[in-house]
Amino acid sequence: MALAGAATIPGTGAAQAQAAQERVTPAGQNSIDLVNKRAQTNGINLHYVAAGHGPVVLCMHGWPQNHREFLPVIERLAGTYRFIAPDLRGYADSDKPYDGYQPKNIAQDMLGLLQAENVERFHILSHDLGGPPSVALAYLASNRAMSLATIETPFFGLSSPGYVDPRVTYWHLGMHANMDITRFLVEGREDHYLRHFFRDFAYNPDAIPEEDVQFYVMQMRQPGNLRASLNHYGYIPQMAEQTKELTRSKLTVPMLAWGGRRSFGNHCIDSARAIANTAEGGVIDECGHWVFEERPDFIVAQLSQFWPRHN
Repeated sequence: MALAGAATIPGTGAAQAQAAQERVTPAGQNSIDLVNKRAQTNGINLHYVAAGHGPVVLCMHGWPQNHREFLPVIERLAGTYRFIAPDLRGYADSDKPYDGYQPKNIAQDMLGLLQAENVERFHILSHDLGGPPSVALAYLASNRAMSLATIETPFFGLSSPGYVDPRVTYWHLGMHANMDITRFLVEGREDHYLRHFFRDFAYNPDAIPEEDVQFYVMQMRQPGNLRASLNHYGYIPQMAEQTKELTRSKLTVPMLAWGGRRSFGNHCIDSARAIANTAEGGVIDECGHWVFEERPDFIVAQLSQFWPRHN
């Protein structure tokens, strides 16, 4: 692959973008032309991919994945939308700093990335722990974000009627927040743990293709990846505080929120209705946590209806 010459864009963190072309084929799907890029933003170096043409969709992934989890959506909609999908700080081929994992700070990472791509208006699509910083981004850039779609996202710091903190319900949140113990138990056993993790939170235990499992195991074994990515759990107390602060006022950006019946269920749409002026979505039957792999056609159909109404 030939590396294109770097182009410097003035702005946040002297954002700098570099690009290289790649063709990937998600399991059982058509190939996608992805452009691999890097940008200096908010004091770190982010790796990201870009594909497609049309209104911009910024994708924010969860744990233990990276931009790869959005390939089923990108493959189906790249003819209509331009996708920008970073590996968030702490993951994969992006920098792995020891701090800065608060939602507002990750939102600043994203604003610098969007500036490097000369993007003014954009949709946001997030999953899992990419959700809390995506909510922060929607608040901080409410005049630029056209919509926010949070898929299987845990919401921390809310106080609405019926709200239950996800830390009460889901065993892994407390364990992963205790980063030293998790590293002690998982390092050297990443393949066993991730296979259990993907199967345990799925409706269909085989939802994550073996090729993807191997890819995420390789990622988790990269120097610093487990330690850095677990910060997204270690910072849950700060996540809760910042979400509580932001949601004192209603979010004006329209929201779409879906949860899998076997995973977060009603938590996602109930939380979205509590924080946003406009929220739609619900619960996906026969689906667990890995919505893009388990029910790609369903979620693509929902996004294809939602985004055009807010372009």
